[in-house]
Parts: sequence; C-alpha cells; structure tokens
Amino acid sequence: MLPKLCQVTGETTADTLWTNGNQQPVPDRGGHCSGSGIEKEILMLREEVSGISNTTSVPGLGLGVDDLMGNVSQSGSAEMLGSRGLTVETSGYPEVDDPVDPARVLSRQDLTKQRIIFLGAILLLNIILAITAILGKESKIALAMIYFIKSKDFLSSIISPVGLVFTKVHQTLWAPDPITQRWILSLIPAYSESEEQIVKTIFSLRDNGTAPHRQVMVVILDGQPRDIRGNMTRVITQLERAYISFKWKRGTLRIIAGYMEDVPVIVLEKLKNGGKKDSLILCHDLFNCIRPNAPTYTKLLREEIWTHILPSLLPETDQFQGFDMVFCTDADSTIHKGALAKLANALCRNKNAIAACGLVLVELEPGYEWSVWNLYQQFQYTFGQYVRRRAEHYIGKVTCLPGCITMISVREEMGGAIQKYAEPITGALVLSHQVQYLGTDRRLTYSMLSQGKHLHTLFVPDAVSETVAPQSLQHYLSQRRRWGSNAYFNNYFYLGGERMILITRIAATIEVVRLSLVYYRVLNTIMFLKRVSHGVPVLKLIPMLVIGQLPSCWFFCSVLIERELRRRAHKLVLGFCINKCISPIMSIIIFTKVAINLGSQAWGMSGVTASSAPAAATADAGGVADNNILSASAMGAIEVQVDAAITASVNSIASFSGVSVEC
Repeated sequence: MLPKLCQVTGETTADTLWTNGNQQPVPDRGGHCSGSGIEKEILMLREEVSGISNTTSVPGLGLGVDDLMGNVSQSGSAEMLGSRGLTVETSGYPEVDDPVDPARVLSRQDLTKQRIIFLGAILLLNIILAITAILGKESKIALAMIYFIKSKDFLSSIISPVGLVFTKVHQTLWAPDPITQRWILSLIPAYSESEEQIVKTIFSLRDNGTAPHRQVMVVILDGQPRDIRGNMTRVITQLERAYISFKWKRGTLRIIAGYMEDVPVIVLEKLKNGGKKDSLILCHDLFNCIRPNAPTYTKLLREEIWTHILPSLLPETDQFQGFDMVFCTDADSTIHKGALAKLANALCRNKNAIAACGLVLVELEPGYEWSVWNLYQQFQYTFGQYVRRRAEHYIGKVTCLPGCITMISVREEMGGAIQKYAEPITGALVLSHQVQYLGTDRRLTYSMLSQGKHLHTLFVPDAVSETVAPQSLQHYLSQRRRWGSNAYFNNYFYLGGERMILITRIAATIEVVRLSLVYYRVLNTIMFLKRVSHGVPVLKLIPMLVIGQLPSCWFFCSVLIERELRRRAHKLVLGFCINKCISPIMSIIIFTKVAINLGSQAWGMSGVTASSAPAAATADAGGVADNNILSASAMGAIEVQVDAAITASVNSIASFSGVSVEC
C-alpha cells in the first residue's frame, strides 16, 4: 500500500505539534522519553519562525510554516510533499551565530609533556617489576602477577558455563513471554561503501525476518555522494536543511524520503564528511530520545521529520506510534537471517536493557578462506566474545557493543548517554581527549552504562554478523592501534567512572594492569618457561595450568556447543596455533603503537578488503583535524614509516618461527 499524506493544521499547540497522521503522539509523548522541556523549547522556536500558527506567513516569503517545512499537506499526491521550502535558505530556520567549539585544543607542549609522563610511568613500572621478578625468591612475584593477569579470563570461564546452564534451565521451566510488534529504525552509516553495497544492505535487512517487528531504514552518507535516490521506486520528499555537527561545524543535510520497493527509506546526506561518530549522534538526536543540549537546527529538523516526513512516509494502517529501537550496522557487514528479531526480542524481555549486540565473525572472502590473517583474527574475534563478552552478558554489563550489529533501545537514558558521548572536552587530560574523539563503539557503550547501575547491555550470540577483517599487516596494525587505544584508555573510565558496578571496576583494573605490563609479561613468560625447564614438581604446576588454560578449554567447549563455531572448528584450531606463535610479538607492537600515538586522533586505514585496492587513510574520527596536535598527514607519514619497520621485523621473526605473515 502506498503511503497516504496526513495533514497537520491549525494552532501550533503541544497536541498538534507532537502528533502523527493518526493523531497519535510521537515518541516524546509516547512514553519512551520524557518531555524534559524540549517540546516547549521547540514550540518557542516555531513561534519565532511563524508567529503563532502554522498558517501564519513569514514576512518577505509569503509562506506558511507548513510550506517552509516542505509539506503541501492539502494535496492527496505524495509526490507534492516538499515542493516548496526545499532549500536551506527557504527552510524558515532562524539564523544562529556561528558555532564556537568550546573544546580545549592541547598545545604541542601539553601533549609532549603528557606523553613523556605516560611512557615514563609505563616503562618504569615494567622495569621495576622485571627487576623484582628476577631478584624475587623462587619467582613468587612472577607467579602472583601471572595469577592476577589471568584471573579475568579464568573467572569468565567459570561465569559463562554457569550462566549458560542457568539460562537453559530457566528457558526449559518457564517459556518466554510472547513479543508484540515493535518499530525498529535501522541505521546504515556509509562513507567508503559503494552504492551497490548500501542497496544490498537495505534489501538484506528487509529480508532478515524481523516479524513481528517493522522497520524503517535510515542511510547516512558521510560526505561521499551516492545515487541512492536513483534506486528508489517512489520519492516522497527531498529537501536540504542546515545542521551543526558534534564538532561545532556548520553543515548541510540533503534529506530524501521514499520507498525502495516496499522498504521505507530516509537518506540523510552530509555534504561534508563529519565522521561516523557524528552520524551516530545525529541519528539518535533525530530518532531516539534527544539530548537536552542538542543544537537548535537538530531540534527543528527532528520536529519536522516527526510531524511531516514520517507520517507521510508510513501508511495510516501501520499504527505507527514511534520507534522502540535503533539498529546499528555497517554497509560492509553481512547480517545473518533472523538476527534483528533476536536482538529486538532480547531487549523486549529485559526491562533494564539499554542495548544488545550480536556475534561478529570474520567474513571469509572467496579465495581467502585460508588466509593467515583470517585464521588469526577469526580466533581472536570468537575467543574474546565467547570467553569475555559472554561472561559480561550474564552480569548485564557488556563493555563494548560492536557498531556492526547492535540494537539500542529508545529510552530516556539515551538522551543523557548521547550528551556524554558528544560533549566537548575542556580539560587538559589527554586521556579524555583520546577516548572522546577517537572512540566510537566502546565510548558509546560506556556513555550508556554511565547513566545508571540498573542498566544492562546484552550479548546475543544467536544474532550473527560477518565483517571483513584486515588482510595486510599495515591495515591490521592501523585498526588495532585504534581498537587498542579505545580498549585501553576507556578501561580507565570503567575503573574510575561514575555509576559503574564493582565487578566492572575490578575487571577494568585487571585489563589496565594486563595491558600496561605487556613488556614485563613477555619477560615473565620467559622466566616461567626457564623455571619449568629446570624441573618443577607437577603438583606445583597444576594451579598455573588450571588458571592459564581453563579459558582455552572453555573456548573449545563453546566450539563444540555452538553451531556457528562448529562449522569453523578446524580453522579456529589453526587460528589458536597461529595466535600462540605470534601474539606475544603482536601485543608488544600494538601497545607500543598505542602509547607513542597518545593524543593522535588519526583514524587510520578503512574500507580495505582482501580483493580491493588500499584505501587512503582517513584524517580522523570526525573527518577534520582541528583537535589533532600533529596534522593527519604528518601522523600518517610517521605511522607508515613505523609500520614499514615493524613489518620487516615481524616478517623476520615470523619466518624464524615458521609462521608466514602476509603483507
């Protein structure tokens, strides 16, 4: 059924402002989000533009507010929606002062000083512990450190099977409650992805099997134009509006709403690149509970979308009351059938759940199924998820929700989470700048969990996605430098941040210690092996073997239990062997890159697959380098030189150990 136009006329009151075509309240009146004064502020903004009513003409233009908003509501033809007021100049939005970024820009001197202090502290700590371990009686300190560093994975290997058994018993004795229909907004942010990839993702999500739930797709094009309109079978409206990015830059959004066959799609095209983080913030401001300090243009655009575009896009028979969830994915990820429904159902059945993520596997491109990089990273991905993330799930505190398969609830706390996620850093501490301007997935997860101890983040391994992993050493190190930075520095905030439960703080402490002592750990391992070679009673080795190898034992039990892992069992075994050979070397290299790049917001390589040509490095997480101390080109040149040296070293070591590393 084709969408039918609705009409919003008469006095601009709270009742008419926040209603859709069925005269039902949109989310801010529907119970997901409290008003928190935002509706009143938008009413004041509309009155500033229009006087009092929707039909009042704006001086000098002769247009009513509905015309300015791009809506010809009197017509029964959907194609006429947006026939006037299509441009930024005729939108009727009030003029605002040029935005001033309140964020503090660290000087080269500030950054250099903090880098020296950080690197000095790390090296000093490793040296002191190394000396203590060498001089310590019978290496008791070395053993104690191994026990402590291994304790998180050891405890995770106990929590996971206990939680799994409890869940199976509970599901057997008590059938889950039936789920009613929910509305899902599926977000597809795109930068380097092709038009074909984007369209393929849209139809893939449509055919994912979301019943009983319904979807609306939102594609955000980030400064790279794609002809998405050309793939639409029906266009409802097209217009341009001003907006302010999270880095306080003026920008222009080109908005297209319509249908791809039977799929309702809204395309938001940023004419200038603003970064993936800016896209996430914009999406949640427009379709989730809006943050209190959202820019004026964002509030006006949100009101326009909810009162004009969405009612015109969705038929009255759909009984649309507002979105219940926002699904986040990437255009280059493959989502397995049924994944969206499983994530949505998990959120529905847990009243405290603010988000849920699925399982991420390495996509094996044709001809690269036995690539060393795929085998190595497949093991890393699955081990981290089935040993660590699954244990976090049973506690209700998954600390990193991957951006390629995450469902986020529409609820009031998300307004505060996005406010924290988008806030400018005015302090001098470089760690705050690092996590805020380079981090995306892990930083957003922390922002959500910091809204209350009662909130849960979930892991749903039955909801499966596949993503292409780096296929060269340079790309791998570039990605891991970014991921390692996010993981390491965000753990400081999980350790000392607000509203974190005790077990999350303890786990973060172990991670900070484990990563900080990477150099000492290698020495510690060598000393332990030397001690074993000189003859150690078997009874003394048993505690070490149990603590050190239980996580691996549980992982391979998971391989036998889980169908998706059983299909990849032989490759996971090979990946395990490769990981044992080269992970000590890689750990040192990656942490060194994280440490020496402290303060750099360079994003690194992206959008490179095994069969594609290398893509240029992106300037930074936001598409601009305003807060970078060194220019993106300078940092990129340094990183390329470092990577070249590291590549040669790793290949020499790998050849010596009999492991082939592709570059």
